[in-house]
Formats: sequence, C-alpha cells, structure tokens
Amino acid sequence: MAGHAPIPELVAQRTSSGIYTVRNSAGAELRIGAPGAAGAFSPVELLQAALAGCASLSAEAQLVSKLGDEFEALTTVNAVYDSEQNRLEKLVTRIAVDSSELDQSDHDRLVSSTMRIIDKLCTVKRSLNAGIEATTELARQEFGN
Repeated sequence: MAGHAPIPELVAQRTSSGIYTVRNSAGAELRIGAPGAAGAFSPVELLQAALAGCASLSAEAQLVSKLGDEFEALTTVNAVYDSEQNRLEKLVTRIAVDSSELDQSDHDRLVSSTMRIIDKLCTVKRSLNAGIEATTELARQEFGN
C-alpha cells in the first residue's frame, strides 16, 4: 500500500437547528443544512462541489497552457439520484471552456489530455470511482456553555 499523506481534520459544529457550520484549518467556513435550507449547502451539493472543484483545479494548468491565463471556465456537476436506495448513482461533471481559438484537432487533443490529467490528479473522482469507505462513530463529549 502506498504512503498516506496527512489530510487536516474538518470540523462541523451544530450552530442552529438543522444547520452545521464547517471550518477547515485555513479558516474557511460554510454552512450545511437540509436541501433548500436558506444560506446553506446540502450534503449532496457539497459532494458535487468537491467533485467540481477537484476536476477544475486538476485541469487548471493544462487549460492555462493551451488557453492562456485569462481563460473562462464553468463547471457543472449533475447528480443522478436513486430515491429507493437513497444514494447517488452517478455524478456527471462538465467543464465548459471557450476553445474557439483552437482548430478541431487542437481542441480534440486538449479534451483528451485534460481528461487524462483529471483522471490522474483528481483525488475526489479517483476516490469515488474506487468506492471509498466511509465510517461514522458517535462519541461522548461534554460541551461547556
């Protein structure tokens, strides 16, 4: 088995009924709630965001090298949900870029090389495709008020 790089712990703190605020070690935070909760992302939306961000950031250097520093991109992730199983069946990521300056063969090479790089570098996609194990435990802890 390959070595394990440490990944900082993420903390989700209950801040109100049905709302958790997630913070990372860099000081960023976001709110998680049930689907439709005002000002909050649902857990599935966060999974979609993780995949969108990972794929986009993995492709960044390749796209900059072919399209220039100021290229525009729009990444969408559509989720296919199985309500009977209460799980996602598929996540479909689409990165749209303006490659109109490229001829068709250069565009095709850009697509091919970008997909290879995403498949190699996107930890989120690689983990999902490998079938990541997720475990949960409930721990006793006293909170001082």
